[in-house]
Amino acid sequence: MKTLLLFVSTSFLCVHLYSQKSISLRKVVSKKSEIGATLPMSVVEIPAGTFFMGNHGDSTSPTSQEQQRPVLISGFYMSATEVTNAQYHEFVNWVRDSVVAKRLGGQYVSVAGNDTMINWKAASKINYSDPAILAQLGDLVLDPSRTISQKRMIDPDKLIYALEGFNYQEAAKKENKGRDAKDFVYRYTVQVYPDTLAWMRDFGYSNNEQMAVNYFSSAKYQNYPVVGVSWKQASAYCDWMTKHKILSRQSKHRGSAGGKARLPTEAEWEYAASLNAKDDTKKAQTSNEGADTMGNNTKAAVPGEGKIFPVYVRGAKKGDFGLFNLSDNVSEWTTTSYYEGGENFQNRFNPDIQWGTPESESKAQRRKVVRGGSWKDTPTFMTTENRSFEDLDASHSYLGFRIVVNMPE
Repeated sequence: MKTLLLFVSTSFLCVHLYSQKSISLRKVVSKKSEIGATLPMSVVEIPAGTFFMGNHGDSTSPTSQEQQRPVLISGFYMSATEVTNAQYHEFVNWVRDSVVAKRLGGQYVSVAGNDTMINWKAASKINYSDPAILAQLGDLVLDPSRTISQKRMIDPDKLIYALEGFNYQEAAKKENKGRDAKDFVYRYTVQVYPDTLAWMRDFGYSNNEQMAVNYFSSAKYQNYPVVGVSWKQASAYCDWMTKHKILSRQSKHRGSAGGKARLPTEAEWEYAASLNAKDDTKKAQTSNEGADTMGNNTKAAVPGEGKIFPVYVRGAKKGDFGLFNLSDNVSEWTTTSYYEGGENFQNRFNPDIQWGTPESESKAQRRKVVRGGSWKDTPTFMTTENRSFEDLDASHSYLGFRIVVNMPE
């Protein structure tokens, strides 16, 4: 079981995605946050362009220079910060309410043929402290003997999100020409609650109990980057954002269809970082301006100044393109598969490698590229050039994500 912690029933937190530059994106999602203490999710426009990709070492080295190649990237929108605890909480609460509403039935759902629709007006008012409600939920509720508080509560492991989509890359292969479209539909489920015990697991012989207990559940950290989420969980969040935020609002307001939220490719992440160069801590602050103080962990981390936890996502100075913390705070998932020597055969137009599927058993096929430094790293690794990989089911206290949004022109 991922966590022994209390599952805190928080109010339904609202996040909103908006663009500083895009009129089309403003029509899709609201600019105004309905919860003043919670940051809205804002995105910045990254225009199409060309940059030199592939130099992850000494740029003066002849070998390193040979590995550099000009790459053309299409325009997209990237979230200004990593996804926060509050923003991810909304996703968790949506999954919780949908699972519980289906179990309760009655006023909470409507059935049309084989489809069960959630009555969200009713579902948003479910009282999770009501014993009568909990009594109807069966195995969705933990037995009091299995909880720290000795109270009945929703089992975090039962909060499962189902992903379904179409694998365009497989469908486009020549050898698959003529096959039925249904052959390329993928379906899998994901437990969405973060791995809060990653704080204990990542650092042996270390006292991180307070972070394991409080980091995801406490309002103090609501605007800090969510951690303890796997690549699958981050992808599930993007799927939910697409289907239940962007597309639903497009449909409601009769806007252009086709918007999509997803994890960035490694090339997109690196391109955005190159445009946002001010954020690269290799260019180094020479003073302690903006340094945090003990007891106020909401400002920018200064390399070497003893920051030992993630910080407020907008605490640092913005880079040239309005992006925060690409080089530090938390390392970030990309959607790109890690493959040794992959730069030798990637296309120069929107390069990306997708190898394997979320169900792959091969360790090599399960590796995803992770970019950027994190709060745990030494100053040497607090850079946008920091590159590694993790298994797509891995979760760590220093690993989070930000999203990319594609919109029809």
